[in-house]
Amino acid sequence: MERRNFVKKSLAVGAMAAMPIPLKAFEGIFDKKPLRIGIVADVHQDIIHDGVERLRFFMEDMKKRQPNFIIQLGDFALPRKRNQPFLDVWNEFEGSKYHVLGNHDMLDLGFTREQTMTWWQMGKRYYTFDHGGLHFIVLDGNDKNPKPWSGYDRYIGDEQKEWLKSDLENTRKPTIVFCHQSMEAEGGVANGAEIRAIFEEAKISTKQSKVIACFSGHHHTDYVKTINDIPYIQINSMSYKWVGDKYQYHRFAPHIEAAYPNLSKTCPYRNPLYTLLTLDMEKSTLHLEGRETQFIPPTPHELKIPHAHTMHSTITEQNVKVSI
Repeated sequence: MERRNFVKKSLAVGAMAAMPIPLKAFEGIFDKKPLRIGIVADVHQDIIHDGVERLRFFMEDMKKRQPNFIIQLGDFALPRKRNQPFLDVWNEFEGSKYHVLGNHDMLDLGFTREQTMTWWQMGKRYYTFDHGGLHFIVLDGNDKNPKPWSGYDRYIGDEQKEWLKSDLENTRKPTIVFCHQSMEAEGGVANGAEIRAIFEEAKISTKQSKVIACFSGHHHTDYVKTINDIPYIQINSMSYKWVGDKYQYHRFAPHIEAAYPNLSKTCPYRNPLYTLLTLDMEKSTLHLEGRETQFIPPTPHELKIPHAHTMHSTITEQNVKVSI
C-alpha cells in the first residue's frame, strides 16, 4: 500500500453549496457540537486481494481522528474463516460502529443473510440509532422483488416500509438514511421512488422533511443528486470499479489471481477510498471529505471501455449549505 502517495483532495462543489436544506423547524433539537462519521462502502473483501490492508488504512485514520461513529455501507465480507482477520480489523475500533447489508453479503458462495449478520454481530437487518441530536435509519435493500424477477434482489418490502413510516412518524429529529442500494439510480432499490415518497411525506412542518440526506454505496460511483430538496449521496467503493468478463485483465501474480478469481474483472484503485462526514448544524453545513487516488494500470481508458470517462477513482469533496 503506497500510503505516502495517497492524495487527499479538496474540490469546490458550487452546485452542492447552492442547495439549501431548511432546518429551522429543528432548532433546539439537534446538538450544536459537530458530529463526525467515518464512512466506507463496497470494500468487497471477497473480490479484492488486499482488503485487509485497505480496511486497516481506514481504521488507523479513524483511530486517530475519533469520529462519533463509523459505518460500512455493505458489500463488506462474507462469513468465511479466511475473512476473520478482516473483521478483526473492523472490530479494533473502540467507538460505535454500524453495518449495512449489501447484496454481496448474502447468497454469494451459498451464505445466508442470517449467517453474515451473526458473524458481523448485527442484531437487526434494518434499525435506527441516535447521535448528537440526529436520528439515523439503516435500511435493508435486499428484500425479495415481486415476481417475475432475476438476479440479486433489490427491494424494500411491505413490512420494512410500514416500519419506516412508523419510525419517521415517531421522531422529531433531523434524520439521515443509510442503505446499500440507492433510492435514485438505475440498478438501485427497484421501488426507490416509493421510498423517496415516504421520506418526503415525513415532515416536521408543512415544508420541512425530516429526512435531510440519504447515503448509499452499491454503484461504485461518486455523485450527489438532489430530489425534492433531499440529497442522495453516492459513496464510491473503497476498492475498485467492476468491468466484467469482456474487459478483464490479469494484473497480479498467478497465486493472487487464483485466490481471487474475480479480481481480473475489476479496475482496482491504487489506494483505498473512504470519507469523513461532518455534520455541523450550528454552522448549517454537511461536509463530505474528498479523497482521490489512481487506477492500477491498465485504466478503464487504456482498456477502451465505453464511457470510461465516467469512471473515477475519487470521492468528491461536498459541502452542502443548510439554512436554519
